[in-house]
Amino acid sequence: MNNLKVEIKDRIGILQNTLKQNDLDAYVITDQEDIWYFTNINYKPEQRPFLFVVYPDRRPLFIVPKLEVDHFTVPYFDYDLDNYFDVTSGNGKNWYDLVAKHLSKLVKVGVESNSQLLMTHFTDNIKWKVGFLVQNQRMIKSTYEIDKLQYVSKICSNVVNKTLSMTKTGTKVADTYQLAMKVGAEEIVKHFSLENRAINAVWPAEYSFMPHSIPDMNARVGAGPNIDIALFVLQGYAAECERTFFTETPTKENMLHFNQMMYARKLFLDKLKPGTKASDIEKVVDDYFEDEGVEKNILHRPGHGIGLNNHEWPTLSLGNDTVLKENMVVSVEPALYFKDQGGYRHSDTALITKNGYKLMTSAPTSISELVLK
Repeated sequence: MNNLKVEIKDRIGILQNTLKQNDLDAYVITDQEDIWYFTNINYKPEQRPFLFVVYPDRRPLFIVPKLEVDHFTVPYFDYDLDNYFDVTSGNGKNWYDLVAKHLSKLVKVGVESNSQLLMTHFTDNIKWKVGFLVQNQRMIKSTYEIDKLQYVSKICSNVVNKTLSMTKTGTKVADTYQLAMKVGAEEIVKHFSLENRAINAVWPAEYSFMPHSIPDMNARVGAGPNIDIALFVLQGYAAECERTFFTETPTKENMLHFNQMMYARKLFLDKLKPGTKASDIEKVVDDYFEDEGVEKNILHRPGHGIGLNNHEWPTLSLGNDTVLKENMVVSVEPALYFKDQGGYRHSDTALITKNGYKLMTSAPTSISELVLK
């Protein structure tokens, strides 16, 4: 509890210093995940806006629905609390009336970019300035967060390795899915959180060329590139680990595309260090795939940030020239997909270190280890 208390206070303090640097009088945060980051509060808004307002030089303010007030306690820091009746209320008693009451007299008020448009639509008397302050802060992980991420990465890796050890031709998708359900149940007993999610299953080759498809639980693993996908969020932090594997002897074409994926992975990892632009990661991967004549078989960016969620900033893709920094955590997943054949993708969770990177997840990567017979 003490570590969490210190961590929460440090996060709020960092944001307050950023507000001072940007000459902002207040900053409004509405995203559920962002509020969790600063308060450790799990909640579901159920239509009703839930706002966290941070000031540069005084304690934060919560604006919450009336039904939240009696059970609302945050033991980590001092705060003020105001409430409105419901998602719509009588004149002068709406959530936006409270926002105006507290903020309309301030000179410059920031709002995080992921807030709903309704926030500014009903409060045009406030001098809003859209910002990315929370997004940018969350990209750099503290020691506390890195420890949490390593914890879930280890569990994620263990599940992938167990899946590989149990899978053979004829294994049902449902059997691989049960491993994650067991881990998820154990975590809920140890540490209940609305943010606990545990997903692991094999996408057989007939599905693996569609990375966001949902395989039939009765489908069975067979020939071609199968992909085990493990996406975990435990105790509020995420990790992912994925492996392409075979249970039958891969064809020459299978080998070619597997090796192309692996070389793109090497190029990615060679670039993964402080000082590299995020866009340079995708460029080096895409340039290689283009040289190989398989650029039409790319379906997504080669990596993205990981933290409270499996997908957050920075996105490692063209159009994002964010410079990578020490203690960012990202996925490593350059991939190729071929209809009527399957997909080729390893994914790992990686920490950017002072001079390079450290893989936080661990599973076999070579073709010799991933032909499971």
